[in-house]
Amino acid sequence: MTVYFYALFVHLSFNVYIFLKGVRLLEEKRVWRAIFASFFILEFVLYLIGLYFQSVLPANIVRFLWLMGSTWMVFIFYMTLMWFFIDLMFYLNYRKPFMGNYLSDNPRTSGAIFFAVTILSIVIIMYMGSYRFRNPVVTELELNINKDAGNLSSLRIAVVSDLHLGYLINKKYAKRYVDLIIEQKPDIVLFVGDIIDAQIAPIIEQNMKEDFLRLNPPLGVYSCTGNHEYRYESDYKIDWLNNQANIKMIRDSAVLIDSSFYVVGREDWIIPTRKKLKTILEEQQIDYSLPIIVLNHTPDNLDEEMEAGADIALYGHTHDGQIFPFNIFTRLVFEVSHGYKKKGNTHVYVSSGLGLSGPQYRIGTKSEIAVIDITFSNGLENL
Repeated sequence: MTVYFYALFVHLSFNVYIFLKGVRLLEEKRVWRAIFASFFILEFVLYLIGLYFQSVLPANIVRFLWLMGSTWMVFIFYMTLMWFFIDLMFYLNYRKPFMGNYLSDNPRTSGAIFFAVTILSIVIIMYMGSYRFRNPVVTELELNINKDAGNLSSLRIAVVSDLHLGYLINKKYAKRYVDLIIEQKPDIVLFVGDIIDAQIAPIIEQNMKEDFLRLNPPLGVYSCTGNHEYRYESDYKIDWLNNQANIKMIRDSAVLIDSSFYVVGREDWIIPTRKKLKTILEEQQIDYSLPIIVLNHTPDNLDEEMEAGADIALYGHTHDGQIFPFNIFTRLVFEVSHGYKKKGNTHVYVSSGLGLSGPQYRIGTKSEIAVIDITFSNGLENL
């Protein structure tokens, strides 16, 4: 419920700012002002209905209300951002005119022009952001691991993060995402958490199990947990992923794949009892002569995987900020917000995610799956 409270607070804050701006511009237009006010009231009421009555409303109604609310939140956020700079420009021009006297002499006319221009600009930006979300890209990476991997000379991995399946990212997207993964013909599929967004109900109602069951790579499908796996009904969701969707959830443990390499899955940092990576490797009696791939949802401490001796460390969570300017903040917070980095002998990749949390827009970022082609040392010797 805390998440919903924050969403409501942000939503209301942006709405109030732009509402007051619009009412002031329409001060002498009573009919238009009434229409403007009615629109804001209706939008906010519908947003509250979607927020607090999701458990009793049909899934298609909930999806519509959430999609409307999240889209409006992006729109109103950019309106607030742009009008902050416009107000600053008005103020500076009032103190010392640098664009003539028209702005100060005709505040309502110039304000109306700016209002129309900002709306048009934001509509274009959001259309492009929606297109980038609906058309995910495949990021390809080639790595060499200087270890023997049994009978394997190479390995093709599909790395998938942050699907956030639920009411907004529904079965239509689940099918599309699985199709995209299958097209890459991976040897193994590795999810890096946040497969399910919140409640399990929309997943079951839409029978998304049948989409996941189409994933049948030779070496299997594995995942670590993400913070959203623990947001509501965690045991139920993890059990569903394990036993219904055929995704092996690796939780502070390791799996030896084909006697050739290890996949180590870490619990999300939200679990206070999660183990340190070195402890996991010791308890699992890992053979360090074999390649070690670590799945860890949040890239908050890349040094831990490097110091523990991981050959590859895969992360998600950040969404690379999802929409501008939040990508700037994630790049300040995380050592790697998105993409590849070599730390010591560890190859690090942070995925920007395939799905989204909330608004279905990618502005300044991209939806992706990463395909990593690995060549092992025994493969090099046989060339």
